[in-house]
Amino acid sequence: GGPKVTLFSAFRDIVVEPEIWKLGCVYFMYGFSYIIYLTFFVAYLTKEIGVVPVAAGKIFAVLGIFSIFCGVVWGGISDVLGRRYGSLLAYITLALSYVLFAFWKDTAGFYISAVIFGIAAWSIPTIMAAASGDAVGGRLAPAGLGFITLFFGIGQALGPVIGGWLKDSTGTFTNAFLLATIVSLIGGFGSLILKKRTK
Repeated sequence: GGPKVTLFSAFRDIVVEPEIWKLGCVYFMYGFSYIIYLTFFVAYLTKEIGVVPVAAGKIFAVLGIFSIFCGVVWGGISDVLGRRYGSLLAYITLALSYVLFAFWKDTAGFYISAVIFGIAAWSIPTIMAAASGDAVGGRLAPAGLGFITLFFGIGQALGPVIGGWLKDSTGTFTNAFLLATIVSLIGGFGSLILKKRTK
């Protein structure tokens, strides 16, 4: 059975693991970027674009429907491609949804963006959960995931604040979505520093 894992011993074993810090940084990018998109989604459509609330709600519902299956899909993709490329692909997919939302200001563009986001919505948490298990082993996996989720939480707290500030200072949500796009791409290419899975 090995030594019993306490919260303290688990934490101590995790903070010395460089891979966990890398995962945390990559996960931060997701927390920061996806929340900007979700937070300002309806406000952007209704206040800036002039979409009626009911129509904005329908677009958002499409996003929700497509997101139901995405965890399963991306778990499979990351098993095949490995965590690095699975994560890279997921981040690029998310970035695409943000950039379309920002610049294709048309009903078709909004729907396509919502579908693309929905498909990849919870991809990164799925991959991160698997990757933290890979990084620290099954025994420490819950603690590892807990630790990197702190990074995600910080990103999620900062995203709307900075996105909102950008909107207020520039008068458009476009720049907030552009920031989400850039941060998402940083997360994607940052994923390439994750270690290759050893068989």
